[in-house]
Amino acid sequence: MKLLILTCSTGGGHTSAAKAIAQAATEAGAECRIVDALRFLPGVDGKVISHGHTFVYRHLPALFGVGYRREQRSGANVFRMECSRGARSLGMYISDGGYDAVVSVHIFASFMLAKLREKGKLNVPTANVATDYTCSPGFAECDLDMNFVPHGLADEFESYGLEREHILETGIPVARSFGEHMPRQLAREVLNLPGEGQLVLLMCGAMGCGPMEELAAELSHQLPDGAMLAVLCGTNSRLQEAITTSGLKNVYAVGFTKRVSTWMDAADLMISKPGGSTSSETMAKRLPMIIINAVPGCETKNLEYLTQRGCALSAPTEEIPALAHELLLSPDKIESMRANMERYFPQGAAERISSAVIKRIQG
Repeated sequence: MKLLILTCSTGGGHTSAAKAIAQAATEAGAECRIVDALRFLPGVDGKVISHGHTFVYRHLPALFGVGYRREQRSGANVFRMECSRGARSLGMYISDGGYDAVVSVHIFASFMLAKLREKGKLNVPTANVATDYTCSPGFAECDLDMNFVPHGLADEFESYGLEREHILETGIPVARSFGEHMPRQLAREVLNLPGEGQLVLLMCGAMGCGPMEELAAELSHQLPDGAMLAVLCGTNSRLQEAITTSGLKNVYAVGFTKRVSTWMDAADLMISKPGGSTSSETMAKRLPMIIINAVPGCETKNLEYLTQRGCALSAPTEEIPALAHELLLSPDKIESMRANMERYFPQGAAERISSAVIKRIQG
């Protein structure tokens, strides 16, 4: 069995989901390849979309929200038309590679697959994986063979037009390391951190967007005595330099790292924007979470999903430091949050997805 998994270079979360599915499918006997779907667009279009998305997401979040609402009203017509230009090249790649199924973890790739299906140029099973806790613009319109969605959201996805038998509530896939738990003290030894004192993580995705500097400064002053703050800056080197040179007490500036799972094992609290992947990884770790409403759009829906189920707390940015202080001193609230994460985020999403795809291939 050969399985093609399509992602897009518009942030780290989608590729993390792709890798999680690939690991599970490989262990089940499939041969997997992960490919950036933007490579199939003509000329420099793929690079323009990738860099443009990153710039707007990081520096102009309000504009990102405006664009999201517009695409929501139009069914993402603009991006569907643009991405459809890569369908022919993608179709040839699938055919030449002899793939038995294609899984998309990004809507741009799903648009290409939908175009191929529309033209009758695709004769292998296809799957769409939701990486946010909502039916994002254009997702239902792609109408692929299988649609893997978060737990408890089948009704929402069906209401947008998907057939119920094509919807599977598997959860959002995350790397297996996030479902495993290194002892807290060992994780701190690995990271060269003090063994005593509470540790708070401040993280806003691989791009390091949002009001990170302001929050770091206030958290440094308002956290309980002895507490530490680690700011995971991702690829945002400017942010890392600013935090490093700020002179803030008990604050660590961390650049791009592959040890996010270990940092979570060492921590007592996560403060983050509600990206689908980061939120899912945090819930898999059963790590208490406070959400920053930094980027409007699908992440607002993520926030609603998590807070309504008691898996996270949220507050206006200026109130988050005080909320973090309160939560760190409230063990009962922390345990309640962990119990809700256990209830609403069962482990094994990647395995459920790969199993369903392989079963479809085998008929």
